[in-house]
Amino acid sequence: FQDMTMKKRLALAAATLALMPFLANSAPLQQGTSYAGVNYALLKFSPDDVSTDIEPTALVGRLGHFVLDQIAIEGRLGLGATDDSIHDNGNEVTVEMDRLAGLYATGHVPLGEQASVYALVGYTQVKVSSSSAFGSVSDTDSGFTWGFGADIYASPQFAINAEYTR
Repeated sequence: FQDMTMKKRLALAAATLALMPFLANSAPLQQGTSYAGVNYALLKFSPDDVSTDIEPTALVGRLGHFVLDQIAIEGRLGLGATDDSIHDNGNEVTVEMDRLAGLYATGHVPLGEQASVYALVGYTQVKVSSSSAFGSVSDTDSGFTWGFGADIYASPQFAINAEYTR
């Protein structure tokens, strides 16, 4: 009798696991859906006159809205989180990202109910400052931006995200 109860429990557990993808909420990719989030960004700058890459970090806020199913417009604002230092001709140069602002169109392709991949295109402006024993300099650069990423939806209100943007 106990053996039969254990078999029923195992069958119920197996059925529940099999149905979980159908019970989960779908990815929030429908027209009219808005979203917001924060990303921790690992940045990489490769200046023409320096042989070493510069790799500060930033916190980037995202705010988007699906204007059509699977197509969103997204704005981002970011601030530097950590600086990076390089040695150039014997001098230490500290580099930080002051701010980042961008506007993008994103196109999402759902992967089942719990994930999607996407591509983005848009425009980004970045301000970077550097300082050394010789003083400090700021530079602002902007231009066309493209990238791709993936979202895994833990719930309709929360996603884990990984992205590559250039």
